[in-house]
Amino acid sequence: MKIGVIGLGSIAKKAYLPVYTTQFPEHEWYFSTRTEKTLRDTGHTYGVPEDHQFTDWHDLLDLVDAVFIHTPTDTHEEVCRAFLEKGIPVFVDKPLTENSRETKAILDYAEEQDTLLMTGFNRRFAPMVQEMKQMTNKNHLILQKNQVNKTDFAVRYRIYDLMIHPLDTALYLMDEPAEVIRAEVVVEGDQFKRASVLLKTSQSTAYVAVNNESGTKLEKYEVQSQAETVVLENLTDKTTYTEKGETLIKAGDWVPTLEKRGFVPMIKAFIEAVETGSQNPVSLKSAQLSHEICETIIQKYENHGS
Repeated sequence: MKIGVIGLGSIAKKAYLPVYTTQFPEHEWYFSTRTEKTLRDTGHTYGVPEDHQFTDWHDLLDLVDAVFIHTPTDTHEEVCRAFLEKGIPVFVDKPLTENSRETKAILDYAEEQDTLLMTGFNRRFAPMVQEMKQMTNKNHLILQKNQVNKTDFAVRYRIYDLMIHPLDTALYLMDEPAEVIRAEVVVEGDQFKRASVLLKTSQSTAYVAVNNESGTKLEKYEVQSQAETVVLENLTDKTTYTEKGETLIKAGDWVPTLEKRGFVPMIKAFIEAVETGSQNPVSLKSAQLSHEICETIIQKYENHGS
């Protein structure tokens, strides 16, 4: 299969490029980015021949069978639409856009075209999150993603760029559609401090928060049920608490980081869905809900200041 990769920036280099040609060498890879030096250097690093390298992504429209899009968020709509129009399956980084109406329009277009559009929510595919997903009778969830005193960000960007991670994971773990009960964003001047949202389904409640002044970089998920409470830190260290005691399981040092964080299984899921024509690994409906709740949090802040 011929697979395009558009955008060779920091996210692609950190999380995706190390996987593509090494884990999936049976496919033909085509790279595209605007800067020729970056294109040549990256192509050389990952063994992509020069006749598979393009500075204009439009050149891939008649070449590839599927495409991974890692371009800036404000370009996603244009690039996604171009490939969906040709019936070419698309994987795109989260967020799809930073506007829920634009996101819905792209998702609706993918449905109209009957063409796969998968949003890159890697945490859903992290092995230890998958284990938490299998828990039964979940009733209370607490998901937190914190940063070390990084506050110089716009609210809209920070919600869609950072908070969407634990938010989407919470929605994935809750097993049924959730509604927003309460949302809060704390800003001082032009400094984004923290944000939180309370979600509820018929069976469970979830509290999701980000804190940009926490003194440490920590991602922590806690899922409670009548039988057990499970706490996962940084996607790699999982502690299970029951009345009999506690058990800690750490992902092995031999397991690659991109496997632990869900990138390898996510990429594999997309490629397999393209090859087999199977169900979208990240349904359009679930992707839309995550973006809609981000927008709800932002709108509550913009309309009420909190």
